[in-house]
Amino acid sequence: MGPHSLTGGAKASKVRIIGGGLTGLLAAFQAHEMGVRDITLHDRFDQLGGHALPRQDHGLEIRECDLAFGSAGDSARRLLESHGVAFEDVESRTGSVTAAGDDLQFTKDFGGPALRTRALDLGPVLGDSLADRIRAYPHDIAQPLARFCQWRLGAWLDEVHADTARALGMHRVFPLGPEVVEIAAAKRADARQDSLYGLPAPLWGRLQSLSAGVPKDGLAPFFMRIRQALGRLGVRIVTPSFVAPHAALEGRETDEVMVWAADPRPLFKPMGLEAPKPEAHSLVTYVLKVRYAGPTPLEVRNFTAQGAVTRLRLYETRGQVLLAAECLTEVRGCDLTREIHRLMAGFHGASLQLGETLAVRMEPRWDILSTDTAKALVRLRAALARAQGGGFIAPLWEVPDITARHEALTLALTDALQAAPPAAVAA
Repeated sequence: MGPHSLTGGAKASKVRIIGGGLTGLLAAFQAHEMGVRDITLHDRFDQLGGHALPRQDHGLEIRECDLAFGSAGDSARRLLESHGVAFEDVESRTGSVTAAGDDLQFTKDFGGPALRTRALDLGPVLGDSLADRIRAYPHDIAQPLARFCQWRLGAWLDEVHADTARALGMHRVFPLGPEVVEIAAAKRADARQDSLYGLPAPLWGRLQSLSAGVPKDGLAPFFMRIRQALGRLGVRIVTPSFVAPHAALEGRETDEVMVWAADPRPLFKPMGLEAPKPEAHSLVTYVLKVRYAGPTPLEVRNFTAQGAVTRLRLYETRGQVLLAAECLTEVRGCDLTREIHRLMAGFHGASLQLGETLAVRMEPRWDILSTDTAKALVRLRAALARAQGGGFIAPLWEVPDITARHEALTLALTDALQAAPPAAVAA
């Protein structure tokens, strides 16, 4: 048995959170909502926000990622709004570009690939790899999907976990050819069809999915308001503060629940486990000022397996529209301009005028999950549960969806706070 075990006694009365990204911040609010008043949050940097905190350039936000919440009923958004953090409702538009012979298929209000097929028949998903997921599709869909993944990842798809499909935007395919009513009926009748096929929101009658909540006035004010709100609640925020994993695991108090909302990789060694090989891949992001008459925010994904641009994001900051082009490699200015206009042709592209480049960043990304890493995270959570009991919470680090992470965190906090606290015993 590890250094802690569950015994009878009073319920946990303290929560300590390691990591000041969005998951850690939601954990602090949620713990307070559940009645905890002794809450401490540590982050290794001066400012809260983690990877989502934007850089500033002449008052404009250079965002590495966007935070999009659901409409007014979204649980994470509702929690933040209850503490005075403001949102505004926008039409969050998506689009995709897929090769269709010598032409391009532009699909509005759908962020996944749109591929032609003769039938909707699906095979079984026989494993947990991305290759297993792709093989379930008919051949006329599976072949271009595999080609796209090889272009995008450059990796053996049997070694990439199936959940990576969501990070790539290809977790659902819009099958071109069958009638919309046939696709909709198949989705309603079969959970596998629903998980692998999709329809643009207007065709599916899901117009609510076009509505999103974005932080009012931008991401930097958003995280500042969160810090102020937590301060009003009495949450102790300790920054900059590096908490070593050994110290966190060995020093947890008997009446304390700990939420490790930071990078999980440092936890492997103190738990006696071999850390998985990092699955970092580098993308080059160009951020440009633009003039654009179409709706923002807008995200357009490239599924053609051609060129260097994988995704375009357009967003507004202080009245200025910026375009972020994520690329597999560095691209010459004229080639980048040509690719952007090619991909935007089906999305009010005639109104798009490119201006000056504000930033060029090459950096590693960690959104590609290998099958080995997925198994290693399962082993890590099991080892933490054995050694730390219910008082150590390991959030769903690998899940990109904010609402899903928040809902899982809420359940974990409920269980941990209701359980009897761990008492120190001899190892």
